[in-house]
Amino acid sequence: MIGYIVSCIWYTLPAYLGNMAPVFARKVLKERLSTPVDLGKKYRGKRIAGNNKTYRGFLSAILLSIVMVVLQREIYLSGLLKSISVLDYNSIDYLTFGFLMGFGAMFGDLVKSILKRRLDKGPGESWKPFDQIDFVIGAVVITSVIYVPPLSIIAGMLIFVPILKVIVDNFGVYLKVYDKRW
Repeated sequence: MIGYIVSCIWYTLPAYLGNMAPVFARKVLKERLSTPVDLGKKYRGKRIAGNNKTYRGFLSAILLSIVMVVLQREIYLSGLLKSISVLDYNSIDYLTFGFLMGFGAMFGDLVKSILKRRLDKGPGESWKPFDQIDFVIGAVVITSVIYVPPLSIIAGMLIFVPILKVIVDNFGVYLKVYDKRW
């Protein structure tokens, strides 16, 4: 069971880190690339996505996801964690996979934000369980153009990654990386 949980989290790690990247990019890059993806546009009087979904966030997520996939591939090729890997990094275009993981994570988060605006939920307002699974769903959907993980891995990701996300996010509040407890 532990191996299964680790496999689910290992597979999701590029999207998970990509999902976290915008928080750190905002602190490092400040106003650079802070243009909202929706360009400030409104639909029926409400912002489409809001100020927190930026090009900086998308780019940082994609870059960190690619870096993580490159690291995973190197670890896989060394044989260290080959037994927990869902992917055979020799049989996929791993750079494209990393790109799609980061883009998918942000795309899932963007779709969730658009839905939140339609439901009159404010930026940063908690919306469980979607805050914990949006990036997972987005990453799986977008990466499916080159690889579809087994259904058991998808199910595990939807169970174990949200639990991990709540733990990490609460730890982030303790470290003052995040402002709010989810």
